[in-house]
Amino acid sequence: MKYISKLSTLTTLLSIILGFAACDNEQECALYNTDAANRAVFVNASLANITVSPADPTFTVDLVRANADSESSGTIVLTATVDEVPLAGCTVSDYTFAAGENMTKVTVNVSPLEIGKELNITLTLDNTNEPVSGSNTVSVTVNKDYNWVSLGTGTFADVLAFTEKPYNVEIQKADGFDRYRVMKPYEQGLKNDDGGWGNAVASTSCDYIEFWIKDGIIYYNKFFIGINYDGSASNAIYAHHPSDFAGISLANNKQLDDKTFQLAPYYYIEALQGGFDYTGEGGSILITLP
Repeated sequence: MKYISKLSTLTTLLSIILGFAACDNEQECALYNTDAANRAVFVNASLANITVSPADPTFTVDLVRANADSESSGTIVLTATVDEVPLAGCTVSDYTFAAGENMTKVTVNVSPLEIGKELNITLTLDNTNEPVSGSNTVSVTVNKDYNWVSLGTGTFADVLAFTEKPYNVEIQKADGFDRYRVMKPYEQGLKNDDGGWGNAVASTSCDYIEFWIKDGIIYYNKFFIGINYDGSASNAIYAHHPSDFAGISLANNKQLDDKTFQLAPYYYIEALQGGFDYTGEGGSILITLP
């Protein structure tokens, strides 16, 4: 992703430079070269969601300009809202381009954001005219990561990937929340190939399964179980929560007792538009806390 982001930045910078070079007449070019070409712009109008650490709740945003002949600086206006309510205390640094510099960064600090909340931020440059390329504004959704605390060793079993045999795994809990992580859940079971998948076992699997409880239902994001159907990487098997599909019950994703959680996913193969339905009673995954 970092490579893609940098490539996008360089592509935008090139388009800005070419845009200024393609002006219609000498007077227009003179205006661009002395004014607009020296202005900063954001590479994109929106960014992918960002998660920051509670220990360092900051992130950076790239700015570019076409004319790097002289030093240039300016200010940025930040608006921040949680559930459409303004959140005070978030800040963004001013920007400065040194002479000869086409790219720079600003730092956004979201210290007031509470863990578990979603923050919508918009940054607006002090430009009055629309840029030739790039954007005067950028929007991004920000989350603050949880403080993960290790609970010790629990167990994990997946009847599709392995058998009902449980494996010891580290279990982590988000401090203050009913949210858990099962660390490296498939590593040992796939190594032993209890499920008899042979060459369908992939070289990697998910680093963790993160799940949480809401209104009595266990939720989780899709995760790769480390198996490629028919041994083809294009047929990777992902475990999906039933809510990713229409008309499938969520009820079997539930907590069985104080320490036992049942997941009932649909194992989906995107390339084949189908998979293995384990969303019924009994599910396919059992997780026990230490």
